Amino acid sequence: MVIRFRFLVFCIAVVTAWVAVGQINQMKTPEQQIEEALGALPESMRDDVAVHGFDEAGNPVLLREGTSDIACHADDPNLRAWTVTCFPRSLEAFVSRSEALRKAGEDTPARVKTLRAEISSGAIEMPDIGALYIRTGNSVDVASAVVILHVPNATAQGTGLPTLPTRGSPWLAEAGTPMANIRIARR
Repeated sequence: MVIRFRFLVFCIAVVTAWVAVGQINQMKTPEQQIEEALGALPESMRDDVAVHGFDEAGNPVLLREGTSDIACHADDPNLRAWTVTCFPRSLEAFVSRSEALRKAGEDTPARVKTLRAEISSGAIEMPDIGALYIRTGNSVDVASAVVILHVPNATAQGTGLPTLPTRGSPWLAEAGTPMANIRIARR
């Protein structure tokens, strides 16, 4: 009886994993990808924004051309966490490199360390200021939004912001480094 129960639990776990993998790799239509990606931006900023996404084979493609200085990246169906990102073109090298490191399997601390070193060496150029609009979570339905305002080398003293997350208030992450950024949670 115990063996049958364990076998049943094992079978449920295998089926659940297959379903999860199917959900991870489920390809969305170009229209769905565009809508989800633009959802990271305030409505007033969504016109004329270029959107990059993925074709049916999971290859990166331009889904929508844009004439504004803002671009968005749709969720990568080949990665576990659901994430969309919008940014000014001045942050494109930074965003592309961060996404490449994420896709290569680097966790957040390793990715930040690599990005910080590449910014410090001049391999990645950063603007004096630039905003990232990000929505991330387990799915589009369970995602939180944040605006990350890159302000290289900003300090707590210079900004008057706390350096630890504070509910309902912006805070300064990576203070005093080339990766310094102000994080503002959005609903």
